[in-house]
Amino acid sequence: MNRQQQGFSLLEVMVVMTIFLVVAGAVFELLNVSQQRYRSEQQVLESFQGARLGMDLMVRDIHNAGYPPPYTFPGNLPSPPTPPAFPGGIWTVPTNAPAAIQNSFAVGVVGIAGGVVDPTCRVNSGINPCTIPNPWDVVLELDIDPENGLAQVEWVRYFLRRPGGQVSTLFRAVAPKRAGANPAAAVISNIPFVDNVVQDPGAAVGAGNPAVFIYQCDPSQIITLGGNDCLAEHVKTIYISLQVQGNIPDIKTGQFQQITVQGAASRLNPSR
Repeated sequence: MNRQQQGFSLLEVMVVMTIFLVVAGAVFELLNVSQQRYRSEQQVLESFQGARLGMDLMVRDIHNAGYPPPYTFPGNLPSPPTPPAFPGGIWTVPTNAPAAIQNSFAVGVVGIAGGVVDPTCRVNSGINPCTIPNPWDVVLELDIDPENGLAQVEWVRYFLRRPGGQVSTLFRAVAPKRAGANPAAAVISNIPFVDNVVQDPGAAVGAGNPAVFIYQCDPSQIITLGGNDCLAEHVKTIYISLQVQGNIPDIKTGQFQQITVQGAASRLNPSR
């Protein structure tokens, strides 16, 4: 047998196999890194999309908060020329109106203190402060479907909760307005609205834990001169900030990627 007819030696085969395994291992490792990076980016994108869609709906609800307004009903107009025909006489405070009428108009942002709806509680103030609204929880009154022909206003509540773990969940709940009832107890939901929210409602508001909701009063209704103190129903603009993250840490840094979605909305209906 001449040299040209000879096959590979065992040593040559082992060398070739070793090179092949090294190259194949590098290729598969690159594919694995690419898949992990894709899953991480996909999770961040899904969290961002959820926060963006949630922001759009919150902005829409805030725009429509307070519709239909109380002043559309006789008895709550400024200096009414004649007493209204409703039972109970003249009413100038929405909570003093007959119960059936209260369920047909909206005051915008609901102030809750001491476990009950309190029209005298204030936001951005240490004087008679509201329990709700706060940096993590807000209740709106509006007719979410005014074209259905029913004179019924709904409570819409957005609230942040962190039952455990490293992230929070923003919930949205809707229930019909009921005069004398407490929306904080009546409007509860276990269906997540925005997942993977970084902010912690159990911690103090700060640079590392920004508020989800910041309230700005109607300039015409500010109580404290030079400040921003008003009744809850006179909140005009709500600034919203949602920090969300993915479920999978970045393969390079080992940290969860975070995205902040911010927005602002003002009530289109004027204050009472």
